[in-house]
Parts: sequence; structure tokens; C-alpha cells
Amino acid sequence: AVKSGLMVIDQHRADVRIQYERYVGEIEARAGTTQRVLFPEVVQFSAADEVVLQKILPQLAAIGFELTFLGQRSYAVNGVPAGIEGIDSVQLLQDMVADAVAETAMSDTINHTLALSMARHVAIPHGQVLGNDEMENLVNQLFTCSDVNHTPDGHTILTILPQQDIEQRLGA
Repeated sequence: AVKSGLMVIDQHRADVRIQYERYVGEIEARAGTTQRVLFPEVVQFSAADEVVLQKILPQLAAIGFELTFLGQRSYAVNGVPAGIEGIDSVQLLQDMVADAVAETAMSDTINHTLALSMARHVAIPHGQVLGNDEMENLVNQLFTCSDVNHTPDGHTILTILPQQDIEQRLGA
């Protein structure tokens, strides 16, 4: 509840915004933290995807990915960004490269594309129930972001239902 009515926040979209800003900052500052994996997985790319992968390897390393070339367009995933436990890192890398292939502009746009791709994968899933402390933490983090109203790709994060609209709908 807010002074003017009831604020409704899409928690998935809010977390996408929060994670996006975190990853953009890590890419720009080259400050991502890598968590080494005990059993490296192998990821393969098409010839076209590998060309793009070679261009974005510095950004991937900045986020925390550690890849080793194995030959034949194959790479070992020796490290992943800290905090992405439970996410399929091979699929994530393939999706990030696919997003980068779809992007044709310069480095700033590539940074945006990679950060948004990571954010979408690690954000709170739709429908996940959060506790009160988790909700409060999410809202507090959201309000430290540069844009609290929209995701990086323009979707609305929050809306306010005015008090008079609520009263009118309830027949008060």
C-alpha cells in the first residue's frame, strides 16, 4: 500500500531490472566473480555462433564465465558466474551467444544484450512465492535501480491502482 493507492509489482520483471543493472556494472567494471566447476561441461557452437563467441569472450569473462577452447568449435565451461547455481550453464551460454548473434550493433549494445540475457535466466521465476523479507528486499533493491518502472526491454514493472478506483470497484 502507498499513499495514493495500491502498488502492484511484477517480481520477475523487477528482478530482471535488478540483475540487469548488476551484470552491466560487472561487464563495464570487469568485476564478475567466477565460481569454478568441479566437473566442466562441454558446449558446442555452430561456425557462425563461434565467430560471435570470439567477439564476446571478454564480456563473458567479465561476468564470470571461464571457457577453454577444446577444438572443433567446442569449449569446456570451467567456471560460471557466482550465484547462478541450478541454472544450466551450457544452455545459458548458447542462449547468450544466440542473443548476441541477433544483435548487430556495437559493444555497448552487446553489453546490454548479454546483461539482459543473463538477467532473464537468473531472475525470480514467474509464480515463485516469496516471503515477506524477500519481497521487502526485492522492492528495496528495485528502488535503487536507474529505472524502477521498466525492464531493460521496456516492459512495465509496477503500476499503482488509485485508491478511488479500488473504492469504486468495491462499491464503497
